[in-house]
Formats: sequence, C-alpha cells, structure tokens
Amino acid sequence: MVNAKCKNRNAAASWNRRRFFRNLLLIAAGALLLRLAVSWELGAVNGGRNSVFAPSSLSDLATYMKLARDMAGFRYEGVFYYQPFYYAVFLPAVYLVSAGSVWAVIFVQSLLGAATSLLAGLAGGRLFGRTGGYVAAILVAISTPLLLYTPFHQNETLQTFNILLLFYLTLRACDRWTLPRWGCVGLVAGVAILTRGNIWFLVPGVAAAMILSGIRLRRSFLRQAGAFALFFLLLLAVQLPFAIHNTRLTGKLTGPSTAADAVLGLGNSVEAPAGGRNPGLPAGPMEYPEAYHRMMQRASEGVSVPAQMWEWMCSSPGSFFELQFRKLLLFWDYREIPNNVSLYGEGQFSLILRCLLPGRSAVPIALGIAGLLVFAGRLRRKRQTGLLLLYYFICAYWAAAALFYILSRFRAPVLPLVAVAGGGYVGWMFRRWKRNPGGRRKLLLYGGAALLAGFWLTSSSYDFYRENLEAGIMRLVRPDGTLVTGGGKPDERFDYGPFTFGGWSEAVLEPGGTLAKKFVTPATAGELEWTILTLVPGSVTFRVNNGPEQTLDAPERGLNKLKFPVALSDGVVRLDFTRVNGEHHLLYDSQRDYRRSSFGASPLPGEWIMRLLTPPAHP
Repeated sequence: MVNAKCKNRNAAASWNRRRFFRNLLLIAAGALLLRLAVSWELGAVNGGRNSVFAPSSLSDLATYMKLARDMAGFRYEGVFYYQPFYYAVFLPAVYLVSAGSVWAVIFVQSLLGAATSLLAGLAGGRLFGRTGGYVAAILVAISTPLLLYTPFHQNETLQTFNILLLFYLTLRACDRWTLPRWGCVGLVAGVAILTRGNIWFLVPGVAAAMILSGIRLRRSFLRQAGAFALFFLLLLAVQLPFAIHNTRLTGKLTGPSTAADAVLGLGNSVEAPAGGRNPGLPAGPMEYPEAYHRMMQRASEGVSVPAQMWEWMCSSPGSFFELQFRKLLLFWDYREIPNNVSLYGEGQFSLILRCLLPGRSAVPIALGIAGLLVFAGRLRRKRQTGLLLLYYFICAYWAAAALFYILSRFRAPVLPLVAVAGGGYVGWMFRRWKRNPGGRRKLLLYGGAALLAGFWLTSSSYDFYRENLEAGIMRLVRPDGTLVTGGGKPDERFDYGPFTFGGWSEAVLEPGGTLAKKFVTPATAGELEWTILTLVPGSVTFRVNNGPEQTLDAPERGLNKLKFPVALSDGVVRLDFTRVNGEHHLLYDSQRDYRRSSFGASPLPGEWIMRLLTPPAHP
C-alpha cells in the first residue's frame, strides 16, 4: 500500500513537471511569434531602407554587419577590437548557412529570445515554484527592450541568452554535480565573455557555487579540483585563439578584445555622465567630453585607463565614488537610454511595442526588486545556493555595467534574471495569501512595502537624487569644481556638469543684463569658453570686467562656444551685455550650485556653462 501511494505521488509529480514544461513551451512559442511580428514591423519601415537592413554607417549595427560579412567571406584583417564572438563566429555562421540573409539572423535571434523566455521559466520554477516560473517566462516574453533589439545586428539578444543559459546550467550543476556539467558551464562562460567582457564579473560567483555545492554534496577534493580545472580550462580555451591573434598583431600580450580602455574611459572621466544618452531621444551618438579625449591620449602614451581611474580614486575618492553611485542608481531607472536603436525612434514604428505597456522595464524591475527584498532573509539559511547565485548574478552584473556606463542595451541582458526574482515575488505573494488567510493584512503591508520600494527605486530615485541631493553632494566631494588637465593642452576649470542627465537650463540673454562667474584658481588671466544657445543667429556685444566693448558672432543655430581672453579679479569674470543681435539664451546647470554664479543682482540657482582655460600647471 505504501509503495503504491509513493508511486502515485511520483507519477503525479512527474505529470506536473511535464505539464509545467509544456506550458513554458507555449509561452516560449508566444515569445517567438511576438519577436517575429515586431521584426516584421520594424523591417518593413521605409520599404526596407532602415536600421534592420541598412543601418547608418556611423552605428555599431553597420560595424557588426560589415565585420561579420568580412569574416564570412574570409576577408577579415586587423585586431579584434570589440569582443569578437558575435561578429566573428555567430553572425558569420548564420550568414554562411543562409547565403548572407538578414532574415536568417532575425529568425535565429528570435529563437534565442524564445529560448531565453523558456530558460527564465525553468530557472524560476526551480527556485520559486511553478507560479514563479510562469511569471518569469511571461515577463521575458513581453519585455519591450528585448523585443526591440531582436531584429538588429547587435549582441544583446545573444548575450541575454548566454547569461540565462550560464545561470541555468550552473543551477543544474550545483544539484547534479558532475565534471561534464561543470565543463559545459565553463564553455558557456567563455562564450559569454567573448560576447561581452563584463561577464568576468560573474565567474567568481560560479566558481564559489561549484565549491559550495561540492562541499554540500561531499564530493572529494580531487573531484572538486578536477572540476575547477576543467571549468577554467574550457573558459579560457574558447578565448585563446582570439587572444593569440591580437597578441601577434599588437606585439604585446593582449586579450580577445582591445576596446577596454575606450569603453572604460567613456564612463569614468571627471566629466562623464552616468548614462550614455538622454532618455526619450531617438538613436544617436553619446557625449564624448574633453576629459575623455585626454584620457585616451594618456592611454596611447602608456598610462592605461584603469591606472588613470586609480589615480582619480586616490586623489579624490568622494568625487570618484559619487559618479559610480550615480551609475549604480541609474541602472535601475525604468527609462530606456538609447544608443544604436531607440524605443522612441525605431520602436515607434511598431504597433506591438507601442501597445505592450506591461512589457516596459518598470514592471519587471519593480517586481524583481520587491523579490530581492522579500527573499533577502532566506540567504542566511542553509542550502540556498541557487538563491545566492541569483543574487550574485544580478548584483555582479549591476556592478559590471555601472563600472562602464549605463545604456538600455547594456542593462537588457540582466532583465530575465530580474524577471526570475519578480516571478518569485508574485509566486510568494500568491502562496502566502492562499495558505494564511489570517495573515493577509501583514502580507499586504510587508509585500506591498517591498513592491512600493521597487516602484519608487525604478521610477523616482534617480530624479530624486539629481534634483534634491546632487548639487549639495557635489559641493562636498568637488568643492573646487572640475579640473581637466593633461595632453599638453590648457588646464580647463568649470563648475557645471555634463549635458546628458544634467540640469542644463535656459535664461534669456538681453541687452542691459549682467552675469558674473567666480572660478577657484590662482590664475589672473586666461581664456573663457562661454556656451550659449542660439535660436536666431547673430552676435553679442559685451564688456568683460568693465573693460572695452567686444562683439562676438554666434553664427549657427544650436550651441555656440564663444572664446575670448579674460583678466580675472579674484577669480571673477563679469559680463555686461550692451547689444544683442539675433535671439540667444544663456545656459546654466541647475544640478551644480557652488554659489559662484550670479545673474544681475541675484544669485543664480546653478552654475553658468563656462570654463576657464589657463596654461597647463604641469606641461
């Protein structure tokens, strides 16, 4: 009788597992159809003359397409600048079997997106039960950023799949600990690193999971050592051919990519914004400030960007870590930060993307943060390797992305893991609500507070910081403003922040107006670079520190940088406007307030967009 009951329970459990898997397959099929439909909508724009089939030559999309065609035609020359797997292996393989068809790339990437939905459901089911798995799979299936990136030649879809596959295989290897499983994990980790190098941040967590699960399952030291060696051997073996190629061409020991300095420098100069481009804009270039160009010049002279970052961190730790904090906070913001493609550019041509509001990032991020909050208490319990791994993957990827700079496409690969945490939250709420009717009020307070915290963090926290705290904190960590030096060029001193994610505001420039700006400098003379916004081209006539009149032209609509010599009186420059031809606006940054700028007789609630150029203190 007992054996019969056990058999019945096992049969029921097996049937439930099969039904769960079939349902996940249905969700994945829906994810595939959604991706193909969005791809068809975006590919039909302008009769096929669009970023899907004919991207701008200035974009990474065109670069990947050209490099992949060169590889497929065995014409590739030079070093591998970007991480090479996508354009040197994945795309050429698809091209070779499809005679160079872009639609073949779209179909394969759609399959990868559907497989990512399936893996998210399986991972969620293992960690949080069937409800959590269903929710995770659905959130990934309808995610608008993941849908948007599917038809384009960029590596986000592949890397999203890589990370989920790496996470799921690691979960399985922790439960069924064998050398071949850990070898597969190492192989996938190597491919993921070759697709984007920040996956190195995930490797310590995978190695720790291998060791912890091996100890828990009482595997021998020799077996653990063998698995550890096999894991790293395969992880490195995948990258070795590309590293050898780059080393041979550069004449020095080099990894599979040579772009690390440029990518690090863009997000870690003293002028760097937290994100690459303002949300709500169409696709376009990022901001490349003067400090970035000087970093890259020093890098070409032998001082690496990591070494320059270390110098900045040691000389001004508050300033360095404030920028890192801003990037960490912006990572969770619900808005999509565009680059090669934009939800508000290309995405507006898709009816599905416009209507699929639950797929916007705010929903999975808020649910995911709520899940991370409510499950934090479980981390202290034994046998929570899978949950620890989920936290580690999300937090390590978060740190890796913030170390560079924040773009929607850089955040996209971690969204399915966040969806797994969000699915766990929804499943936890349902179970607690059903099993404990008497505790529902407490559940609503506790679970509701976690969800509200998630929504506030993703919808409001970054703007709260920039509008209420950033100016005061910058006065503390950068009391003298910003100084850009090096490169044999003049030193540049200024008090304003970057345009991207900045507080640049306007004031009308009129005759009879006066402004003053104080610089923290021992210099008594220099050249002033003054940025104004011109609506109608013309000229501006003014006096500097009660000197003779001078007239400067503002010949173009948009931003004009006017340069002229100035003599400083205790670091102060005063401009008195006598005549204004055309229509021009003064610009100031409301996210910086050192109380060193004034407009007329009143203090300015910000700092003028001006910088002082003086001879270099250290040529």
